[in-house]
Amino acid sequence: MSIDSKIAQVVGVAASVPDKQFDLMDLDIDDYTLKRTMKLTGIHKIRQAPPEMSAADYCIDAAKKLFRDLSIDPKTIDGIVMLTPHPNYIYPGDSGLIQSALGIPTKCIVMDINHSCTGVIYGIFTASLLVESGQCQNVLVCCGDTAAKHMNPRDRALKMVAGDGGSALLVTAGGKLPMKYSFVHDGSGLKYLYTPAGGERMPIQPGVTDIESTDAEGNVRTLEEEFMDGLEVMRFVMNEMPPRVDEVLAQQGWSKDEVGAFVFHQANEFMVKSLVRAMKLSKKKAMVQVDGYGNIGGGSVLLAMCLEREHRSEWQKTVLCSFGTGMSGAALAADFSETHFCEVSECSTVQVEV
Repeated sequence: MSIDSKIAQVVGVAASVPDKQFDLMDLDIDDYTLKRTMKLTGIHKIRQAPPEMSAADYCIDAAKKLFRDLSIDPKTIDGIVMLTPHPNYIYPGDSGLIQSALGIPTKCIVMDINHSCTGVIYGIFTASLLVESGQCQNVLVCCGDTAAKHMNPRDRALKMVAGDGGSALLVTAGGKLPMKYSFVHDGSGLKYLYTPAGGERMPIQPGVTDIESTDAEGNVRTLEEEFMDGLEVMRFVMNEMPPRVDEVLAQQGWSKDEVGAFVFHQANEFMVKSLVRAMKLSKKKAMVQVDGYGNIGGGSVLLAMCLEREHRSEWQKTVLCSFGTGMSGAALAADFSETHFCEVSECSTVQVEV
């Protein structure tokens, strides 16, 4: 599926992470496995949120930074799109909490989308539709996750790559170059990356869903904790994401050599480099920003862009590529040369008081 957004633009991007790093060598996993895995993933330390902090807290902190840097009055925001798989409450969603915390007017469209690693591109797309329709002028997109808190400390398949954090960006009218999108979704792969218990299909049941089990690879987890079949996820990514990138390049009329920056979902160093090799891309154009942060979910591409903000000359022709739960994937080709990238913020205080 391919969809155009002909007038929207991203004017600013911000990211926020927990203020303390967690050293993976402190995990209760043998040193050989730890060192071997860290060499493969490129991740030695992550950011893990404390129990009292949520994805919305980091998204709000990122939005505040964005508003300060661009001198944006929150009263000019008339749309909010929040994307996270871990909201504060079952309902209502976090978008209303964000609205209240930031002082955004009540005459505002707010919506929540349950999306994880692919979320940021869905967020930009949704915000663009709101702008294109004339319903909104300034849409705040927030994308965050606190997945690291929901993983077993002895699950090396996930615990050694996942980090926590949030991001925010502002979509307005006035873009010079149409954004180009490509999406893919395969619901048959839902169980390759999901949390089995906690929803309507499998409610929490003490003594059943909280019992630990060990898989063939030695990963320990309960049904209440996140599960990933790494081989199947890798297969989906390698099969489905190169065509998504090729499609948006063709829509823009760009060659791979013309693109200044390829920003892949920062799952881990191995996966990013595997995609770069498969698509025969320049290593210098595909950023890897995972060490010290981990994979913070849907906001990982925005975090990477903020960490690479000094390379502004490379943003005119940019391709974003995200993938994850669903199984889902998306690519976006756009001009980010006039986008402001904020310095990454570190947050240690709760932003949502309800």
